[in-house]
Amino acid sequence: MLNVLSCITHEHDLRLVALSAFICALGCITTVVLLSRARVSSRARQHRWTGFAAVVFGCSVWSLHFVAMLAFMPGQQIAYGLNLTVLSVVIASGGALAAFLVWQGRFPQPVRVALGGTLLGLAITGMHYAGVAAMTFTGFLIFNWDYVAASVVISIGFATLALIRANLLERVSRRFEVAFWLALGICGLHFTGMTAITVAPGMAELNAGTVLGTTTLAVVVGSVSVAILIASLAATFVEHYMSQRALQDLKRMRLLGNLAQEVLLIHSNGVVFEVNSAGERLFKAPASEIIGRPLLSLFAQDSAPLLVRRERFSSQEQPPEEVIFQAADGTQVPVELSSQSIDYLGRPATAVALRDLTARRQDEARILHLARHDALTNLPNRHAFLERLDIALDNAAQHRERIAIAYIDLDRFKPINDLHGHAAGDALLVQVSKRILAELQSSDTLARIGGDEFTMILTSEPQPEKASNVVARIVDALRRPFHIEGHRLEIGASVGIAIYPDDGAAPDTLLRAADVAMYRVKQEGRGGLRFFESSMNTQLHARLQLEQELIGAIERDELLLHYQPLVNGITGEVETFEALIRWQHPQRGLVPPAEFIPLAEETGLIDAIGRWVIETACRDAAGWEQPWRVSVNVSPSQFHHSDICGIVATALRVNQLDPARVVVEVTEGVLIDDATKAVATLNRLRDLGIRIALDDFGTGYSSLSYLQLFRFDKFKIDKSFVRRLGQSEDALTLTRTIVNLGHNLGLHVTAEGVETQAQLEILQALGCDQIQGYLVARPAPMGSFMELDRARTVAQFSKLPPRLSA
Repeated sequence: MLNVLSCITHEHDLRLVALSAFICALGCITTVVLLSRARVSSRARQHRWTGFAAVVFGCSVWSLHFVAMLAFMPGQQIAYGLNLTVLSVVIASGGALAAFLVWQGRFPQPVRVALGGTLLGLAITGMHYAGVAAMTFTGFLIFNWDYVAASVVISIGFATLALIRANLLERVSRRFEVAFWLALGICGLHFTGMTAITVAPGMAELNAGTVLGTTTLAVVVGSVSVAILIASLAATFVEHYMSQRALQDLKRMRLLGNLAQEVLLIHSNGVVFEVNSAGERLFKAPASEIIGRPLLSLFAQDSAPLLVRRERFSSQEQPPEEVIFQAADGTQVPVELSSQSIDYLGRPATAVALRDLTARRQDEARILHLARHDALTNLPNRHAFLERLDIALDNAAQHRERIAIAYIDLDRFKPINDLHGHAAGDALLVQVSKRILAELQSSDTLARIGGDEFTMILTSEPQPEKASNVVARIVDALRRPFHIEGHRLEIGASVGIAIYPDDGAAPDTLLRAADVAMYRVKQEGRGGLRFFESSMNTQLHARLQLEQELIGAIERDELLLHYQPLVNGITGEVETFEALIRWQHPQRGLVPPAEFIPLAEETGLIDAIGRWVIETACRDAAGWEQPWRVSVNVSPSQFHHSDICGIVATALRVNQLDPARVVVEVTEGVLIDDATKAVATLNRLRDLGIRIALDDFGTGYSSLSYLQLFRFDKFKIDKSFVRRLGQSEDALTLTRTIVNLGHNLGLHVTAEGVETQAQLEILQALGCDQIQGYLVARPAPMGSFMELDRARTVAQFSKLPPRLSA
């Protein structure tokens, strides 16, 4: 060691030694910085940075050696052979490159470090002793092989230590540490190697083609080397700054990519090197398992031709297309692919955007399902039913089979829906559909085509036997009570059945036939089934014709009112006229109310007709010479579905009619569906000042309970009781009871349907307050009841029989 220090201090120009040390330190720092850039670069750029680092290191070592050799002053004139001098540079740079590549290779770490350190140390020593061999001077060199060996060991040792510590070059402190170990390896080799040299005097001549070694030349070489190293280091820092900016831009781009819901892939030559978080979720694997994979491996094989075709043409010319993405677990996902050529980090690449179509496909399937199914019961709707009926008819025609089409309409559903609300009605429909499905086979079809209307296709043979059995079971099942929201609900079903091909071959014909048969069940009392008969068609056609003609009856001024008097039960004087509607048909003549009023209620025309009756009756009453009352009938349908209070109030105001002259007659049907709401409406009518009468009293099953809910002004004894007076003792007893009940409640009692003098005498004896019937007068246009008729009626009432005891 003392010999090495003596060599440095006594045999070298310390100024050049200092310059060589500065070159060594700057070269090592620059090399380490370049190696750190290589570690964070792509593979192609990594090799570029590694080669640059090897050249800088080799030149730095050579510059240090050359300057230091020029600083060596053994008292001799020294020159250098050009070939060996150049070879020394090649040895330093080439050996360093080999060492760095081995260190970056895929060998186990101990092997990489040991082999790389050995190669690097040998590159340094090889360069040194090649440079020494290039020396030409007048004398001879004598080597101390112990120092030579020591120099080699020192170089390899410090080079290996430097590579061991070069695993965390991202840290600045680690970079300076590694540069320090490299500098020790170089300087230790050089000065130990120079200590091994003894120059012996001799007569050697300088050869041509050599470069003389002078102090001035050493300064020039050193200065140029330092300038090159500083420029290299500055370029490295500039590149690092630009790379950091590019990295920040890349991070921002990745952040934006990760925020996107679409999958973003970037590939070059078909190999993926970027993917966002959405891609990880879709692939169901981390990005590390996607990056480096061929792009085609991420898609189903069927999509490969499409992807290859898109790569062959400019991406700007390619519209988005649907392909199948294949996840890591084999799951296949439909996606929409878009691609765009881009410049990514300085190289051409292709950006691929993938939009997951799973949700859209599910939405499309859901929309298609909703378009063909009832949203409440999930049964096929009318559109889907007609499609299935077409298929069933084609199959039946091909195999010469018979099928049945059934039309189901629920009985008493509307009152339940109005009373308990639509939620209860919906729940009831769901349970109804389940009960019907329980009676069907998988080959049959049940559809909901309206509010409470269902249709069925029964395909299994034999028909009509199967249809009769199945429908009978359905009717029985729907008779059983339903329990909805704590309520016990009872309904029924009316079912009409048509048979193919007996009743028709077209879907519309069969459905119409089944509907006609169902309507016949409704007419016959509901809650049963009927097969279609050809005679039903004629009746249906007549009903439809009558319905169409009734629609325009008001506009054509075909409706008119007849009036029937209600007289005092004692004096026979007229007190009220009841307005009774008639239809004067141009061809049919006078149509009685029993024929068209039920039809008007079924079709919803009753609201308009009822309004016309009230307005016309009030207008007529306002023009009468005597202040008689006018009585109008309001049906349950009109009562619940029109603004009856508003209609009456408007008619009174427009005609300036005293409300006390108006009587509204209702049946107990207005109280059946929603008694609370009906009572509220009746109270509002009474608040207008009009009188309320209960018509057809005694025919309902709960009339007494209704008398407790609302205090009527009077009730009318139904004609079915009056007709049997004088013929049945029971009729007399019931009538007496009804009259006494009314009087005990403070109500007036009217008997309607009085046709004989005997009936009149009995009712007078019972104390009935008013009499109405053919005995007094038939309904007729106002003005037909003349003064003579009035006098005749009074005469009939002049002789009163003895009052019967109550």
